Amino acid sequence: MTRFALYFAASFLLLITAGTFNKLYAQQSGDLDYRPLRVTLVPGLSTNGIDATGYTARYSLNIIGGYHGGIDGYEMGLVNANQRYTRGFQIGGVNYSGGPMSGINIGGAVNYSRRSMRGAQISGIGNFTEQSLQGFQLSGMINSGYNTVNGLQIAGIGNIARRDLQGLQIAGVFNSTVEDSQGMVIAGFGNFNAGRAQGFMFSGAVNVARDMQAFSVAGVLNATRNLQGFQISGLANVAYRVRGMQVGLFNFARDFDGIPIGLVSLYGNGRHNIDVWMSDAGFQNVGLKLGTRSVYNMISLGYNPFLRGREVWSLGWTIGSYTPLDEAWGNPRYEGFFRMRDFTIQNVQEGSLSTRLNSIYSYRYLLGYDIANGFGIYAGPTFNILLSREARSNEYTWYSIIRGERGGSDFSLWLGFTVGMQIFPH
Repeated sequence: MTRFALYFAASFLLLITAGTFNKLYAQQSGDLDYRPLRVTLVPGLSTNGIDATGYTARYSLNIIGGYHGGIDGYEMGLVNANQRYTRGFQIGGVNYSGGPMSGINIGGAVNYSRRSMRGAQISGIGNFTEQSLQGFQLSGMINSGYNTVNGLQIAGIGNIARRDLQGLQIAGVFNSTVEDSQGMVIAGFGNFNAGRAQGFMFSGAVNVARDMQAFSVAGVLNATRNLQGFQISGLANVAYRVRGMQVGLFNFARDFDGIPIGLVSLYGNGRHNIDVWMSDAGFQNVGLKLGTRSVYNMISLGYNPFLRGREVWSLGWTIGSYTPLDEAWGNPRYEGFFRMRDFTIQNVQEGSLSTRLNSIYSYRYLLGYDIANGFGIYAGPTFNILLSREARSNEYTWYSIIRGERGGSDFSLWLGFTVGMQIFPH
């Protein structure tokens, strides 16, 4: 109780002292009266009296809270509020400015500026700027820019830019931009943009934008209407139109022109083939070939009927290129002929599904001919490497150029061949 009384006694002493000082050094600052120093206990109880919104000052101390016309210097208090403008520096639990803020706000709870904010806002809960921000905002929870944000937003939970973003957004949970963003956007969960994203987008889960001219990396999903650039996702990339590259387990687009890398790359204007082929190792394979006309991905299932008494089958993934020879060699005489070059990872299983190392890696160089629309045949040499920890894996091939053991794994190298056909139009 004694400390409480001393606190208020000191506050009133400051009010009286500052009031006397201001009468000696009062000036005019625009349409606001200038006072070098002001002290406020609560709004209405200050050195500027009840008409505090008609004054500005160089130094301002708001013991509990103050509401004034402006500040042209430094202000401290639990609550600092200025109706017209803030020029300089504020420290408080809550800081508010109705006009340009040139400097820095530091709030334990909230910083709010109604017009341009040039400088920095630091708050434990939220920073809110109604117009442009040029500088950076740092908050433990939310940063919000009503208009353009030029600079940096960092938040423990989320950043929101209602207009354009030019700069950098970093959030522990999400970043959101209503219109365009240019720069780098990083979030632990997701980045969401209702306009055009240009630059880099990184998130632990989701990147969503209306249009992307960007390098977009997401742990789960990238989704956009139009993409010019790169999408990399741990699960899926989805777009309407793509000019660039998609890398993910599942890639989808209505109109795609670029390079697909995925387990399944399904495009409205792409290829949709079923391949059936046999290799020198005795595997009979069937695969679903998707992608574009020139670059394809294929998933396949194989079975080896020549290893009697054993259930030997395989799962495969292939990435390769397709080139019509009349285009490659510039000679219409080769119309209908094509060349395929691809790389295949074939995981061989003995009986039930196992994660034990037992794989064949193959590079194939194939020449083929489209006999009719939707049906073509091909054949060519292959270069193969077997890495395995299965005891009888040496029986997968009838010979080896090199065979040995390294680090507990058997390996074999050999040259082989492939003969196959593809059906359905691409």
